[in-house]
Amino acid sequence: MHKQEHAEHSFTAVPESIAAARAFTEETLEAWRVTGRMDDVRLCVSELASNAVNHGTPTEDGGHVFHVRIDADDTLIRVEVEDDDPLSTPRVRQPAEGDTGGRGMLIVESLSAAWGYESHDADGKAVWTEFFTSRA
Repeated sequence: MHKQEHAEHSFTAVPESIAAARAFTEETLEAWRVTGRMDDVRLCVSELASNAVNHGTPTEDGGHVFHVRIDADDTLIRVEVEDDDPLSTPRVRQPAEGDTGGRGMLIVESLSAAWGYESHDADGKAVWTEFFTSRA
C-alpha cells in the first residue's frame, strides 16, 4: 500500500526555533514510522531552518516566521523550509578552511538525494530536500 503523509508547522524565526523545527520533524517522522534516515533529515532541517532564521526578512514589528512542511510515502521524505526572503538564493559554497559558516547547503547536498528551491516572487522562497527511505 502506498501511503502519503503530510504535516506542516510555522515557527517564529529566532534561534531557539531551529531546535523546535528539528523536534517537530523527528516527532512527525516517528509518528509515521519513517525513521530510516532520521539523522540525515534532522541535520538538513537544522541547516535549512538556520538559513531561514538568519536570512529571513523581518516584518514591520521586527519578527518573521518560517514554515516547515514534511511529506512522506513508502519510499521518499520531502522536507521544505519556506521563508520570506525572496532575494537570497541557496547555493552550495566551498568555504575556506578557516571559515566558520557557509557549509549548510554543502551538507544538505551531500546527505540528500536531491535538493532545490522554488521562488515565490516577492513573498519568499521554499528550499526543499528529499531522502529515499522506507517505513520502520
